[in-house]
Amino acid sequence: MIPARYGASRFPGKLMQDLGGKPVIVRTYEAAKQTNLFDEVYVITDSDIIFTEIENNGGKAIMSKKKHESGSDRIAEAVENMDVDIVVNVQGDEPFTSKKGLKQVLDVFNGDDADVIDLASLMTEIDDWKEISDPNCVKVLVDKDNFALYFSRSPIPYPRDKNADVQYYKHKGIYAFRKEALMDFYKLPMRPLESVEKIECLRYLEYGKKIKMAVSNTQGVEIDTPEDLVEANKMLQEKDKTSINNKFRNFPMVPKVVFGAGSFNQLSEILSAKRQKNSPFIFLVDDVFKNDASLIDRIKLRFNDKLIFISAEEEPKTSQVDKLVKEITSEFTKKPSGIIGIGGGTTMDIAKAVSIMLTNPGSAADYQGWDLVNKKAIYHVGIPTISGTGAEVSRTTVLSGPVRKLGINSDFTPFDQVVLDPELTKGVPKNQWFYTGMDCFIHCVESLNGTFLNAFSQSYGEKAYDLCKEIFLDNTISDEESRAKLMMASWHGGMSIAYSQVGVAHAMSYGLSYVLGTKHGIGNCIVFNQLEEYYPTDVALFKEMVTKHTIEIPQNVCSNLTEDQLNKMIDIALSLEPLWENALGKDWKEIMTRQKLQSLYLKM
Repeated sequence: MIPARYGASRFPGKLMQDLGGKPVIVRTYEAAKQTNLFDEVYVITDSDIIFTEIENNGGKAIMSKKKHESGSDRIAEAVENMDVDIVVNVQGDEPFTSKKGLKQVLDVFNGDDADVIDLASLMTEIDDWKEISDPNCVKVLVDKDNFALYFSRSPIPYPRDKNADVQYYKHKGIYAFRKEALMDFYKLPMRPLESVEKIECLRYLEYGKKIKMAVSNTQGVEIDTPEDLVEANKMLQEKDKTSINNKFRNFPMVPKVVFGAGSFNQLSEILSAKRQKNSPFIFLVDDVFKNDASLIDRIKLRFNDKLIFISAEEEPKTSQVDKLVKEITSEFTKKPSGIIGIGGGTTMDIAKAVSIMLTNPGSAADYQGWDLVNKKAIYHVGIPTISGTGAEVSRTTVLSGPVRKLGINSDFTPFDQVVLDPELTKGVPKNQWFYTGMDCFIHCVESLNGTFLNAFSQSYGEKAYDLCKEIFLDNTISDEESRAKLMMASWHGGMSIAYSQVGVAHAMSYGLSYVLGTKHGIGNCIVFNQLEEYYPTDVALFKEMVTKHTIEIPQNVCSNLTEDQLNKMIDIALSLEPLWENALGKDWKEIMTRQKLQSLYLKM
């Protein structure tokens, strides 16, 4: 619910002011809708002008029947006869309201103390004394569990001791109410504290309601003055100039890595420093090793450690991650000391996803996308037994969910420790060795030919590309050298796309995987085999490698697709906008039409 009063005292008519070609209130409504967090989004207003503007822009609006003193009163009237559980108040003058902030508010109701919470809200740290002393900036005090103690326009706490180490928090105008608490607010009269401070949250506190605060440092612009509107228009212009590719990415790298034949034997020593009392390590191991005593016997389980075999027959799914998390949390009262993934790309991705979901509420499907993870994952270690995927160094864990295949791409995804032991890749079947190696090769091709390329990604990509040529075309390289060099090529290829992106082959391969269940490495090869138009030199080189190693690339996998399957495949591929922009530039939508994509799929 977005309460929208036309006659704001400090800046009358502000919600109808122009912000990048649309009124402020329309921008706010669209921002709330685009989060996809809500069953319904409404603007509640006392203004015919605002009501008409929202409806003309395809939105939903409700006219208030009464005159109201606060936004909460306006919302309460609107929801009184609605069947809802949680009502979120988004301020109409915050057009840059972020999904991250709104999700933080909603996540409060998933915590251990959810039963005692009447409403949730956001606060952000502030340290500028001008802002702290500004009466237009509402400050909030909280207890040790982040329950609100008081809201004020005055600086609270007052710093009598100027050297005291005190953190000030600014209240951000986003609330999530239980409907019952909101209706109580609507029926109860205003009391003195709310009357004098003109802060409606105080009514809840005065009547004994519990307000849980979440800390958010996402910056936006609240439009309270004409100067704020100027700043908001500047922000919007900068946002429009920025493509999906951030010019400067401050991304995390794997902080610790050990490399060398036999380095797997160092695992127990590495883990001992991270073990917490009565807290197990969970080993997720590719089930191809189920009867391989040469590996399993080298995994030293201690105390209540647990080994779980992971099937890599299918691409990893969000449901598979959710099931593993449920299994672990139901068996152990304490969170694990760490998650250890041992296997190929599928096992690597599942290990990363499980470590994230043990500290973040909800389903893994909720976090498919960019920077949606709020809490640090538990300690996790990656030990690849096949090379080429780059999963051991990647910021992404790719999962197929109920509606799409997409990565959990976050600062918390990369492993805390990686063990690179080339001996573990002995005995990999020839086709699998080739497919994963080509995954690495295609990573490099798409990075080096992409519009996002810079010196960082180029240096890693060129090294991995050269290693792939040596491994797959040089007749003099030994098996031992090949294993070590492919492990390094995988690492460098993964690093190359960390600061760049993949392209056409990966976008289309995601569509194959989601609809047909095609394994990632094979899918990339099926697609890349048909991409002479985009990567002519490299496709020719790829075909030379295929011939040299007598690999058969599957044919006609799309020949019997139904119309619905083909459309779903196209929808999945086109949803991966960063990949297309990297491959084809900002105008990619004019180049890669649905018809063009369909013709490419039908070649396969």
